[in-house]
Amino acid sequence: MSELEHFEESLVSLPATFLKILSCNPPSTIPPYIDKLVKKFSSVERIIFILIDNLGLFEITYYKPQFIIEKADAMVLLHTKNPYTLGVLHQLMFGGFEVEPNGFHLLKELNKQGKKTVIIGRERDLVRYDGKTTSIKKDTDMATWVEAAKVINRYEFSLIHFLDFEALYRSKRQTPEELIEKLIRRTDKWILSMHKQARTNSLFVILGNHGRKQIDLNYQGKIAEWRKASVPVAVLIHKKE
Repeated sequence: MSELEHFEESLVSLPATFLKILSCNPPSTIPPYIDKLVKKFSSVERIIFILIDNLGLFEITYYKPQFIIEKADAMVLLHTKNPYTLGVLHQLMFGGFEVEPNGFHLLKELNKQGKKTVIIGRERDLVRYDGKTTSIKKDTDMATWVEAAKVINRYEFSLIHFLDFEALYRSKRQTPEELIEKLIRRTDKWILSMHKQARTNSLFVILGNHGRKQIDLNYQGKIAEWRKASVPVAVLIHKKE
């Protein structure tokens, strides 16, 4: 991964960046787009945005999900004051925490500029963040993956939320660390299958956050320090052919 092109940017710059990549005009009321990413992915026709709870820079470098690492075109380390699920979704949808009544909403803005969008995930998050745009409620990650495979080529922007990682402590047979590895490798294979199905000039953006709440794992020594210092990260994969 040392040769992978990487950037350090603010999370709140992603909404404008997504708009600009899809040839839309970002409003001046939100933080500016990331020019390097816009230039790098100028030929993109659709964005498949995959949000994964409890996946950060540490998990990617430690567990090394094969497809994500091998196909990555760029990695963005994301600076934010709130790296947790709801905070990340809020910043993505509204461009920050300073939200004006009837102000910016990413999916609404894309729709306004002629782009079709869809968000797939759990009902509680759809109610908060779909902005009454097209959304599909699914109760499990498996169902979310199956539905995503059906729709990703029909929309210019698809937001797919995997959050099985929230249930890490419900299992009494395996440690959270063992479950994390299994879930990461499973989700990596799901993203590979979606990549195979996606049309040319699709951009996969896989973004990890710190989960809905802090999870104290059993890492020791330097590994524990690395995990604690981990930041949200976005891995970008451009399907060119």
